Amino acid sequence: MGDTRLIERWLPIGAFGIESIRERTPMTPFPAPNRLHVWWARRPLVAARAAVLASLLPADADRERFLRVLGIHGDPVATRRRIDAAKRSGKHLGANPYGYKRAFSYLPDEADVKWVETCLGESPAAYSILDPTAGGGSIPFEIERLGAATFANDLNPVAALVLEATVDWPRRHGAAVLQEFEKLASDFIRRAEPKYAGVFPAEAEGVRVEGYLWARTITCPYCEGRVPLAPNWRLAPDGTGVRLEPQAGGGPAEPQAGVGPGTEERVCRFRIVREAREQSEGTVARGAGDCPWPDCRRVIAGDEIKAQAQAGRMGEQLFAVVYKERVVTETKTGRRREKWVRRYRAPRPEDDNSAAIAERLAEKIPEWEAYNLIPTEQFPADSNDDRPIQYGMPLWRDLFSPRQLLCHGTGVEVYRELLEADRAAGPLTDLRQAAYGYLALALDKLLNYNSRMSVWTPTREVVANTFNRHDFAFCWSYAEMAPLITGLGYDWAIRQTAKCIGELVALVRPGADAGALFPDAETPRPPVTITCKSGDALDHIAAGSIDAVVMDPPY
Repeated sequence: MGDTRLIERWLPIGAFGIESIRERTPMTPFPAPNRLHVWWARRPLVAARAAVLASLLPADADRERFLRVLGIHGDPVATRRRIDAAKRSGKHLGANPYGYKRAFSYLPDEADVKWVETCLGESPAAYSILDPTAGGGSIPFEIERLGAATFANDLNPVAALVLEATVDWPRRHGAAVLQEFEKLASDFIRRAEPKYAGVFPAEAEGVRVEGYLWARTITCPYCEGRVPLAPNWRLAPDGTGVRLEPQAGGGPAEPQAGVGPGTEERVCRFRIVREAREQSEGTVARGAGDCPWPDCRRVIAGDEIKAQAQAGRMGEQLFAVVYKERVVTETKTGRRREKWVRRYRAPRPEDDNSAAIAERLAEKIPEWEAYNLIPTEQFPADSNDDRPIQYGMPLWRDLFSPRQLLCHGTGVEVYRELLEADRAAGPLTDLRQAAYGYLALALDKLLNYNSRMSVWTPTREVVANTFNRHDFAFCWSYAEMAPLITGLGYDWAIRQTAKCIGELVALVRPGADAGALFPDAETPRPPVTITCKSGDALDHIAAGSIDAVVMDPPY
């Protein structure tokens, strides 16, 4: 077969497909690279490892041994058939019918390493492998784990940062980068806390707000009522939801003083109900609105909604607050137990601090714009998804409500203050720079879960992230998260990032007992080279120096 590689003759696509699905099975932790930062085209690690290794191994390599090195220690196709048959018959096959852990988590042992070296005739470290359009980094991550010299590139600077954080920093710094990140994050929280005073209304002792739920609003062109727009008013799977209570008023011909058509007080109030049949019908469907006032009930055309939005007349109204309340119970033996119970409540007058937020934001915006702390750019008019523009959000920062923008801008301000203070004390070490990179990704995580496109998911009772659908679909209602709530906001984002760092380190620097494919921290490692440029201009790579190009071509 000459120089023919295994990938040119054979790949068990069925097994890879099933293992790729297992890698991202709901209710199990996704691999750390997937959770570190949002990206649109995360490729399964098991498939990436297979593509890299099969591009090096000769065509006659032992196929069973190849699957073992990948972490596939059984027959996933046959197991999948058994699972499907068991589902049809109502039989339960146990927590893990495959009989082995998910493939991406497998660390090849010493015998596996020797087999790979025997097949190649030398160590993987002698090979250089390139991914010129690396994106979120699945392929370079597996190149690095294989022990080969890694060249990764992407035109997008966000992807380049994610590549550094996924592929390079964990293997270069090990557990030290996690410790440095946690120390820096603590400094960030300590410095940020006083700046958020008064941004959110105070709650009673033992109450922790999980989300403020908002509906976008427009004015009915027929009765001039303020219409909150939502496709449905569900809050939880048990039937908990919202009932709209439009303030009573006469019809257009016989308005009652103060609350009829044409008055500013013609607004909806909200009531939390416990049964689905008590919930109000949605007030928007297929882009058109439905006026909820009994004396109107007219359909509001989609073009009218867009016209109001583009004229700056689309508003928003708080319709529910999600919170957890600390409840203390006593057992039969007299022991006290504490638990947090999720509840919902309708908005109260003291929840509305929009005037104070507008004042604080107006004071900050000139400075933040001058120092480039918040986006000033327009949403691109030639985008293939211009719904933000259609619905009155011409600037990128319009994807955030005033309070969300104030919170995110404050977070960036604190980040810059920390960074400037550090730089004033002397040059940053590589380790400290990596910690700042991870802190930036943690702030991005909260950005992703706190925008006008982050919706409340009633089936799971959680906030869905902005790119839950990987597009810029306009959301009629959205959820807002307070940044400094214990267990949520920055606390949650920082803990999630720290967990990812720890898992990444464990995957690339597990210790000497894992063998040469996953070398010990003290073993010299082949270089990792990450660049941010056009994939057709990789002039930093010497001609003829790359042994294999493994890539997932962009669209």
